[in-house]
Amino acid sequence: MKFMNNNRQLFNSIVPNKEWFSPKEMADIVGKTDQYIRDAFDNQKIFGHTYNARSPRGKEKRKTYQIHRDGVLLYLLETANYSPEDFTERIVDLIRSKPDFVLKRIKSTVDNLLTKWN
Repeated sequence: MKFMNNNRQLFNSIVPNKEWFSPKEMADIVGKTDQYIRDAFDNQKIFGHTYNARSPRGKEKRKTYQIHRDGVLLYLLETANYSPEDFTERIVDLIRSKPDFVLKRIKSTVDNLLTKWN
């Protein structure tokens, strides 16, 4: 459960803070096409809602898709091939190669962020 919570926190930062997304909006978040998102939705790999309020049931010609923020986060969680620890370790590896002036700037930024969170 800790793994899921850590991953969810990791992905929260890249998913805009709104409740519902269109396939195009979700495609922009995950780096896919909106057709890919609709296909994944139709194959139940992405959870959400479809509707066509203008047509009688069974006579719909075009579906409108709505994907809840939790559906976007769940898709990201299920398709990630890394853990928060892997992600953190890669960032640390990247930082290790930077010159002192960059490290000082990073430290200052992290210190400011930690002050805001405490």
